[in-house]
Amino acid sequence: MMVRTQARTWHMFFCMTSISMVLLLAIASCTSSQTFNEIYRLLAEFLSLSKTSLSMSLRNSPGLGHLLCYALLSLSLSGSFSHRNRYLAPLVAGFFGVSMEVVQAFIPSRDASLLDIGVNALGIAIGFGIYRLWVSYAYDSHSVN
Repeated sequence: MMVRTQARTWHMFFCMTSISMVLLLAIASCTSSQTFNEIYRLLAEFLSLSKTSLSMSLRNSPGLGHLLCYALLSLSLSGSFSHRNRYLAPLVAGFFGVSMEVVQAFIPSRDASLLDIGVNALGIAIGFGIYRLWVSYAYDSHSVN
């Protein structure tokens, strides 16, 4: 009973994180570059919670921000899908990333970029890889008991 409740809690966490990430990325992708830079700055400060090297790296490298955001999106989507459908998560995240770049092509102050799509794909692969490692570790630790 405890394992089932814990699994539901994790599932709800992943669902809420996925929704939050999709909203954040959609808003950031569809705004002007000045508004995007402000959102990005606030996100970088939130993630670092101090003036650390991560905060400075995020401010100086938008690609790192793409990588981290899409890794988190892929990780959270993987946890949101059922065990049988978890392989859809990277496809959904990839479709979302490409669609956001296409939308940016129609926003005057933004530019669509193939480099961003590539960095997004790398982040998605990293996030899904982390999820797979976590699941295999959790499965191995439960099968030992």
